[in-house]
Amino acid sequence: MHTSKLKILFITISFLFIIGILIYSHKIVNDLRNDSKRILTFYTELYAELASSESMNNFFFDKMISKISFPIIVTSKKHSEINAWKNIPKFDKNDNKNVTNFLLTEKNKAILLKYMKEMDKYSKPIPFYFDDIIIGYIHYGDSIAITRLKWMPFIEIFGAAVIILIGFLGLQYIRTSEKKFIWVGLAKETAHQLGTPISSLLGWIELAKAKYGNDTKLFDEMSIDISRLEKISHRFSQIGSNVPKKIIKSETLLNNVKNYIVRRVPQKNEHISLNFNSKNNSKILGNPELLEWALENIIKNAVDSLEGKSGKINVVTTENKKDQIVIDISDSGKGIETNKWKKIFQAGFSTKERGWGLGLSLVKRIIEEYHDGKIFVSKSRKNIGTTFRIILNKNTSE
Repeated sequence: MHTSKLKILFITISFLFIIGILIYSHKIVNDLRNDSKRILTFYTELYAELASSESMNNFFFDKMISKISFPIIVTSKKHSEINAWKNIPKFDKNDNKNVTNFLLTEKNKAILLKYMKEMDKYSKPIPFYFDDIIIGYIHYGDSIAITRLKWMPFIEIFGAAVIILIGFLGLQYIRTSEKKFIWVGLAKETAHQLGTPISSLLGWIELAKAKYGNDTKLFDEMSIDISRLEKISHRFSQIGSNVPKKIIKSETLLNNVKNYIVRRVPQKNEHISLNFNSKNNSKILGNPELLEWALENIIKNAVDSLEGKSGKINVVTTENKKDQIVIDISDSGKGIETNKWKKIFQAGFSTKERGWGLGLSLVKRIIEEYHDGKIFVSKSRKNIGTTFRIILNKNTSE
């Protein structure tokens, strides 16, 4: 099963789980509200049966109502006259008891009326009778336990989400570490394997020169290619190590890349116009071999995007407003689909039929991890071309 399908399945199961928790919690809250309503209804019916004297009236308000744990407000038939209240939050503690209306301050009366309207939104007031005549209403709300219970599923969901996120990030970190370990091991093993045959070839060339003379162009070209292999081997050996850095001029960096690319591009397509334009000569603190490798990889991709047709490749360096060096590599190739702009930097992802999907992943590692820079697709349009942008920090130290 593809990773995207697994993600959809996981999200669906999580969503159903959340819905289940919310529905179950809502049912429990409604059951508790109904229990509160039954208790109040019982009290009012009892009051209607027994309320024949002033002492019973006092007993109802002072004894029965005082035992209730959830917030209530007892009003007259018109709801504007407050006769009693209990357990009202954010209310003056000295007034948070059963008292008669004339002791209420205007401020506290306003608080009670506002709170009463809020309670009525969720629970219908219960009328209480005397001789079958409605003499008032009991407005009631959720107890502290119900209020906490309403928030409980959200707290549980949040806690579960945090745990899942931590677990996901942990697994992601482990996977990334494993990938880096494999990547570094592969790079160092490649450098090690290249070392012996390169040394051997250098020896054979020296013997050939001694036997056939030094004036043949063939030996010079072979020496250049072997030097190139040495450079590649050295590049691989630096992956995963503490990369040595030095101050490089941006123009020098581009010239070194240009000297190599100009020799190689005609072998693939002699109708490519390759232009390098350095509009500044800023200093970069970096590793020249790795930066050259990164630029070469992008330019080679640009050449491949032309698919053997004639076209243009432009490499331009400028500075932005943040005093950073910006390198734009543009081509007039087939372009890259928008939904693949980020994917192309993932190891193993390739738009080529026979590609390994390692080139741009390596470039991203060199630019972002080793040089604290940025690389991204600046723009791309189908059959018009693509622009890769690299942003590097200038060296400001003297």
